[in-house]
Amino acid sequence: MVTDKPEDASPKGEHARLDDHSVPIFEGGKSRRHVRQSVSRFRAISVWSAFRYRAALKDLRTFVQFAGWPRSGHSLVGALIDAHPHAAIAHELDTMGLFRKGIPADRLPALCLANAAAFTAAGRHWNGFCYAVPGASHGPAKTLHVVGDKKGDWATRWSAEDPALVSRLACQSRLDCRWILVTRHPLDNISTMSLRRGRAYDKLRISGEQDMGTAIQSAQQDGRIAAEVNDAMIADYCALAASVAAMKTQMPSEKWFEITYETFTERPHESLERLAAFLSLDPDPAWRDRAAALVKSDRNKSRHKLSWRDDQRERVAEVIAGHGFLSAYMDRT
Repeated sequence: MVTDKPEDASPKGEHARLDDHSVPIFEGGKSRRHVRQSVSRFRAISVWSAFRYRAALKDLRTFVQFAGWPRSGHSLVGALIDAHPHAAIAHELDTMGLFRKGIPADRLPALCLANAAAFTAAGRHWNGFCYAVPGASHGPAKTLHVVGDKKGDWATRWSAEDPALVSRLACQSRLDCRWILVTRHPLDNISTMSLRRGRAYDKLRISGEQDMGTAIQSAQQDGRIAAEVNDAMIADYCALAASVAAMKTQMPSEKWFEITYETFTERPHESLERLAAFLSLDPDPAWRDRAAALVKSDRNKSRHKLSWRDDQRERVAEVIAGHGFLSAYMDRT
């Protein structure tokens, strides 16, 4: 069953139901929405996809999953890994949600590959951005070594609901399970979460506005987009940070790759080489250079587009001080 009901973007809501699952609809340049499909449909798709892509999956070694927060750069980093000739990363699939809902661990790679192939076939557009690397081999390769999913915020939410989820995946999968944690300055991360709450911001992106700065200011003035940081988004960020900390206790440190979004955008060549080494992928210079060319330095800080109260900044400083994986942002609030 497929419905056209848009996905609830809040931390709580229909997304957390266990009998069906939110799936992205790829509609070319207008892609931004989700619909729901029954979990039983995913079971059938996983069998069909495993058969269809059996040759590509036969030498698979690693399953990689992102963890962390929304609006922190997962889509970009996942897309650049997907551009590698021996890797495929699903877009918006929420693989850990499917695992939580009973899809076996060994069925997940086929679902990831089917999703990645569909995303590529539709042009790799999402929320007004294009995640296609020119000249790259997006799509089902002849031989894959790495498959995974970039939906890190919901992997983290599901893990908070089911604390043994990470270790259970590692036990039940025949593959080497690895995790990528992308951190972005919490002030910018929370600001972007606040701006994009309600999807009006994404609609502006998709509309093709030439001057996004002016369009955002106009939308803030008439109330369509937030002009102040949302307290609920701060609370959500803090809850996700606590869940990440709990997840990290379930796997050896060598199974985790941590990088700041700022480092990634400032030094993409070096960052891609580190990612390739972590995933045991060939650091193909052609892949690295093509992928790095898609990266733009993160100079436009979201924090400056919204107003912050002093108590909100203090709360962010507290969460930074409480987690080692946010230590790069100490004294930078």
